[in-house]
Formats: sequence, C-alpha cells, structure tokens
Amino acid sequence: MESRNQKIIQGLSPSALYHISVAVETFFGSKDTIWDIPFITRSISSGDILVYFNSSINEDVSNGSSPVSTSGTAIRNAIIQKIDEAEVSIDVAAYNINRNDIVSALNRAANRGVRVRYIAEGENANTALNTSLAFNVLKRDDNDGIMHHKFLIIDATEEMDSWVITGSTNLTTQQIATDNNNALFIQDQSLAQIFEMEFEEMWGSSTAIPNTNNSRFGQFKNDNTPKWLMVGDVPMEIYFSPSDNTSFHISQAMLNAQESISLALLLFTHNPLANTVIQKHHQGLNVRGLINDINASGSRFQALLNNGVNMHPNTVPNVQLHHKYAIIDAESNAESPKVVTGSHNWTNRAENHNDENTLIIHDADIANIFRQEFEARWCQIVSDDCFVSSIDDLFSSSQSNWYSYPNPTTDVVYIKRKGAATETSNRINYVVFNSSGQLLKSGLTNNGTASPFSIDLSHFPGGSYFVKIRENDAYQLIQMNLVRD
Repeated sequence: MESRNQKIIQGLSPSALYHISVAVETFFGSKDTIWDIPFITRSISSGDILVYFNSSINEDVSNGSSPVSTSGTAIRNAIIQKIDEAEVSIDVAAYNINRNDIVSALNRAANRGVRVRYIAEGENANTALNTSLAFNVLKRDDNDGIMHHKFLIIDATEEMDSWVITGSTNLTTQQIATDNNNALFIQDQSLAQIFEMEFEEMWGSSTAIPNTNNSRFGQFKNDNTPKWLMVGDVPMEIYFSPSDNTSFHISQAMLNAQESISLALLLFTHNPLANTVIQKHHQGLNVRGLINDINASGSRFQALLNNGVNMHPNTVPNVQLHHKYAIIDAESNAESPKVVTGSHNWTNRAENHNDENTLIIHDADIANIFRQEFEARWCQIVSDDCFVSSIDDLFSSSQSNWYSYPNPTTDVVYIKRKGAATETSNRINYVVFNSSGQLLKSGLTNNGTASPFSIDLSHFPGGSYFVKIRENDAYQLIQMNLVRD
C-alpha cells in the first residue's frame, strides 16, 4: 500500500537522467530552489559485474562465487578486448600508463571511427602516450591535487555494449602484473552515463575536443552526478572525489556493519575513517586490515594498533599492496554484505583534492569474491592467523599460560594470564576459530600485565569455539562453549 509520503513516478525511460527539485515560493511570488538531486533510471543492460584480481585467492571461503581471473595478463587482455570491440566511444581517465599495447588498441579504435578521449595526470611520465596518437589527450597539471582515476568507459550510449572498467589498477606493467590490484568490468548503460558525466566535467565538453576553459578538476568540480543506482539487481553507490564527500559515505557503510570489516589499503591517513574503524572494533566486530605504506606522513596505522585493531603492514617483498577496498559483513549470515572499492585512497588528499571514484556495491557474491582475495593476502602476510585444517594440530603444540572464564559463556569471554606478566611480554594477538577451523574474529590487545581482556562472542550462534592466544613466538589454544537460550 502506498504511503501518504510516497509518490510513484511513472512513464520514465530506462537509463535516463532526471532531477528532483524542491522549490519554495516566496510571499512576493518568486521561487527559490532549495535542493536539486539528480538520479538516473535503471537500465535494461545485463548488469554483469565481472571481478578480476592479479593475485591468488583463497577458495576455502567461497560461497560458490569466484572472480573471472587472478591473472594480470587476463586483466590486460580483457581491457584490450573491450577496446577492440568498441563501436561508438571510448573514454579513458588513467593516472598513469606505460602499456604500449593498450595505447595501440586505442589508436586502432580511433582509426576505425570510434571517438576516443583520454585524460591523464600531467605529473606522471605516461610513457605510452609519448608516440603518435590518433586521439586527443587532456592532462591535469596543477599543484592542488592529482587526476588519480583509473577507469574506462566503453560505448556509453549502447544498452547491451556499454561497459565501465574501474578498480585500483593503473595501466602500467608493474601495476597490472605484480602489485596487488583489482579490476571490475560492469555492463550497465546507466553506470556508464554516470561515469561519462564525471569524465566530461573534467574534459570540458561533450565532443572529441577538450575545452580547457570549461574543464574542472579537483575542488572546482560540482556535485552533479547520481549517487544511487540499481545495476541489474545489485544496489550500487557511486561517488566522485572531492565533490561528493566520499569518506563520509565510506564511513556510513562501515558504521552499518554488523559482523566484520576487512581492509586492504595502500594508504590510511584519514582520521575520521580511522575513528570509525576503531569504533566498530570496540563494538566487538571482527575488524582486520592490511596497509602498505604504514610510515606515510599522517599514517593512522599506529593509532589503530594502539586501540587494539588487528592491523598489519604489507611484508611481501617487491609487491605493493595497491588495493583501496573494504569488505563489510561478508559472512554468509550477514544481512547486508558490501564492498567499497575504486581509486580513492583513504587519505586527506583523496578526500579533498584529487579526482577519484568510489563504488559501494551491496551484494553478497561480490563481497564473497573480495573476501577470497583478502583471505589470501591475509594468510600470505599474517600466516599464523589463517584458516586451519585441523584444530587438533593446533592443540598438539599449544602452551598453557592462559585460561578463559566464564566457560561456558553467553556473550563475553575473559582471557586471563596464569601468573604475572614477564618483562618480555608484548602485544597479545588473539584469533577465534569455529570447530571447522574457520577464522571468525581476531584482534590485538596491549595487555602486558596479568589483567584479563575480553572477547565479545555475542554475534555468534551457540556452539564450540577456539581462541588462539599468541604472545611473542608462543601460542595457546583454548576451547570455549557458547550457549544460547
């Protein structure tokens, strides 16, 4: 039944941009617009969302979903294939490129009559563009911020052939082949048109020729794009920085988390986002994170550690963890799993100065696919906190320095040391497994004393659980029973 406060609007076309405006008529007869919200209708495209990684995944946590590939070569080939299949238009906004094969594909497209437009960051080498080009290039070249996008738009006007390619990877050999990255290929005309709005604001025109007098970058861009969209049956949020208050929306997604947050980030310097992560950790959620540049100016890594959040630096030699993603409530019993990904590093510069894009995808399968990638990176970096094949194997070499109470418990269990702490006591790491050896929760505590620390199990169903306590190079496994009325 329709609510008195709802209005059903009929007769709208698919993939069409509309505006909802509210105006107030004054006593003198003039009308002032209070707000104007753009929205775009659902397309009749396939809504396919294809996820690629260039690193291994952990299939043990799969719900039956899987990425298209875990090969950088496959990412490169898929990009070139979409360029070669384009019939109408190609728009590229890429922070850096040294892949001559991708530029050659763009030249082929332009030579067969496809409108090709390219925006690059002027401070980068962009060596693949230093050749004869059959298309126009616009470079952002100012000191306020950087053009940090990594997206391609293919045939934005075509219902079944429009594609948006986005994610974390730059169009360079190192980024595609070696550094940990993700790429999403999304077939949706409405999404393509939203990305084209962002592109043309920077380009300054809707033609093949850029208009530098009209182009806007960074802080000069307007908040003028739709923010919510249904891609097939998947709700999706789309934000462009710095006009769209992106970090606020990332924070809101995490504040709605009920069970877990997993982070894989190149940089983390944005303090409000760090405060949100700390808040959710203190609420008892399973919060884990991997950060590449822990010593960057303003890094929140140490602050997160000091608050007990289970964060670790990337320790894989010669491989940059270049992701910018958060996975929220990816467990099978969560109500609203989602993934945050795109070009937006969790930094003040990305929020306030750079040209960036962010997707928040509300879908259990996409969240599960990203979880498979995260668990592989986590096990690669934090090997002691991986899924285990046998609980008995852990018991076989366990120490006996800790005990838990109450046991059984209904919600919170307390872990206490047997005897006094030694001078060599360091930060304590704990991991909670279920009886199948699956990692459910983990955290850190600065407990170097004999005082107990607590672990909140209220999110879990009744049954047997195991907490692994690690201190220095020794660990102990404690069995706990959780009862429910």
